Amino acid sequence: MFTKKKKRQVGEGYFTIIRETERYIEFLSNNTKHCWIICKSLDGTDRPVMFYHKHSRKAEYYHRHWKTRNVAKAVESIKQHDSYVLSTTD
Repeated sequence: MFTKKKKRQVGEGYFTIIRETERYIEFLSNNTKHCWIICKSLDGTDRPVMFYHKHSRKAEYYHRHWKTRNVAKAVESIKQHDSYVLSTTD
């Protein structure tokens, strides 16, 4: 379900992939240590990519963040979220 190009968008060194299946990729932001899941929906909506977030690997549950049109947009939003988190921890 995830093409090699989409997997590269997540695994380019900014993130560490924790697990991947046909339907989702779970990964860690190397900057904030926050964990994310990008999940592709099969329901045919205009925003088929959902992503989930938790603040650390130790946190038990993920919470839903956003829906978006594609993996590239999800990665861009996650990087913006990281920038915000890093700017508030100074």
